[in-house]
Amino acid sequence: MSQGTQPNPREGPGVAGREASDPEARERTVGTMVSASLLAVLGTLIFAWALRAPDYPWLFAVGALPWIAGVILFGRALWRYTHLL
Repeated sequence: MSQGTQPNPREGPGVAGREASDPEARERTVGTMVSASLLAVLGTLIFAWALRAPDYPWLFAVGALPWIAGVILFGRALWRYTHLL
């Protein structure tokens, strides 16, 4: 075997595949991360509004929905981004 065909033992599995990954997949992943961050910001703003208006305790539940959705979307996008093959 030639020297160029042997994998570098310091690199983890899939590193060479990640370098040649699809640029569209990376763009979709980053777009999902941005959308998830915006959902988390929206949820945080609703939480802040709920703290100022204690007469409406249901606002905490409404604020939790976009925040939780944003955290889940961000986590899935981060997982996919770090495991692109």
